Amino acid sequence: MRFLQTILNAIMQLLMTPVQFLEWLLSKLSSTGGGAPAEPLQNLEAALPDEGRIDEARDLEKGKAAAADVILKQSPELQVKMFAGMSEADRLQADLSLLTPDQTFWLLDLSDDQLKSIFETSDRRIAAALNGEHNTLTAIRSVGQPAPADDAWLANRIEAKRAITFATAPSSSLGYAVH
Repeated sequence: MRFLQTILNAIMQLLMTPVQFLEWLLSKLSSTGGGAPAEPLQNLEAALPDEGRIDEARDLEKGKAAAADVILKQSPELQVKMFAGMSEADRLQADLSLLTPDQTFWLLDLSDDQLKSIFETSDRRIAAALNGEHNTLTAIRSVGQPAPADDAWLANRIEAKRAITFATAPSSSLGYAVH
């Protein structure tokens, strides 16, 4: 767009007068693109920032970093929640120092959808899952919770089908309304 505007300006200059166009073209070709040099500062000390303000800014940044470290090291639940909310690249550098090895393996074994669910859940439920309480997080096994036994897979499927059928059945087939 800028290129077309430059071409249109050049054509307008050409149509106005050939002498003006040649002067314009000569000035564009011979210019270095920079403006006039800046004036030298008379009082250089007044132009520089105060050392006290620089030190204050450094201390403030150190304080912010220290506060972030304190928050992340308060509880394992918070570390898990922060880990679940991070991008994949940031997860490689996440601090999981408050977690036990079993808890760390459990966390690293979760899928992205499960991590999103953990990020959106309460700290109390995360703490319960980390402590191994069964069925505290929906569709996510807790730390140390064994996988369902494979020999009962048919019974589990039949039970799930019955639960879905009962919950979605019209009230007239049951003989009473379920609300």
